Amino acid sequence: MKKLTLLSVAISCLCHLSKAQITITQADVPNVWAQASMAVDATGNFSPQAASNKTQTWNYATLGNSQTNTYLFVQPSSTIYAPAFHSSNLADSLQYGTGYTFFTSTPTSFYSTGLGESKYGFALSITIHPYYVQIPLPAIYGTTDGGVSKGDTSMAINFSPFDSGKANITIHYADTVDAFGTMTTPYGTQNVIRQKHYDLTVDTLWGHVAHGSWVIYRTTSTASYIYRWYANNLTYYFATMQMNHTNTKDSIVQWFHSGNLGIDNISNSQYTSVYPNPCKTQITFNCSAPQAKQVSVFDITGRELSAQEMNNGMVMVNTSVYPAGMYFYRISDISGNVLDRGKFIVQ
Repeated sequence: MKKLTLLSVAISCLCHLSKAQITITQADVPNVWAQASMAVDATGNFSPQAASNKTQTWNYATLGNSQTNTYLFVQPSSTIYAPAFHSSNLADSLQYGTGYTFFTSTPTSFYSTGLGESKYGFALSITIHPYYVQIPLPAIYGTTDGGVSKGDTSMAINFSPFDSGKANITIHYADTVDAFGTMTTPYGTQNVIRQKHYDLTVDTLWGHVAHGSWVIYRTTSTASYIYRWYANNLTYYFATMQMNHTNTKDSIVQWFHSGNLGIDNISNSQYTSVYPNPCKTQITFNCSAPQAKQVSVFDITGRELSAQEMNNGMVMVNTSVYPAGMYFYRISDISGNVLDRGKFIVQ
């Protein structure tokens, strides 16, 4: 009887272990048209807990929500930085942000290829080589990765004594999936794996002296530790915890608040009125975001069909030439940053 009892306990533990230790695949990382809203807690009241080879329980049910960051994922070809990222198949933007991070998603890896941002009046593109891996796929407990990624860009500048400039970025990083188990946030409870991420980023700005040489104008180094919890079927992180430079105290926790799984789940947003919807020959877009400058329309494959300038946040689009079906719109600012998006029906 004692042997049977021990066997039952062992089987129970193995069943619990297999349930908690999930595998993250390409289906669990972002895809085109996915959207994720992450609530922010900056109280510094939480700890990531130590790494473990046993099932962990993270109870963060008391996380607060001081603000919400919404991340939008689009095709790189829909951005003004596309020529520099022809090998990428995904770009994300923090809603009302100033730029994009570019990614490539494959069955074996989810990695960043660079970033595009408007700074100092210039549209800057920084491509990264080798690519900056976010997580190898499929990922399970014990998955590791790391390396050194570098990128640079040049720009015209007009501050004395320089006539042009360039920027370099070097990222030293190391990642380990160091724990697994269940995690509870105000969103709910999920089976998760946790990735511990470390990077040391060195940014160097160079200036070129007229008829002279390149000199370093400024160099900054930033070390960071971030813990990322992944769950199945969210297409984004379940939670992230940014630590201070000593990895002893959290500075910001972001937790999954809401989102959709991709193109089939987009709904009209609170910022835009779209009418009539469904439509036949014409549809009107009215966006309350003051930066709204352009509406682009896409078919269900993501192919751009039209792009029209907005006047005081409003534009009417002729849909008489569109076959009946579902279409998607994207509203952007003057720099091409995504402000809003949704879907509509042509009858």
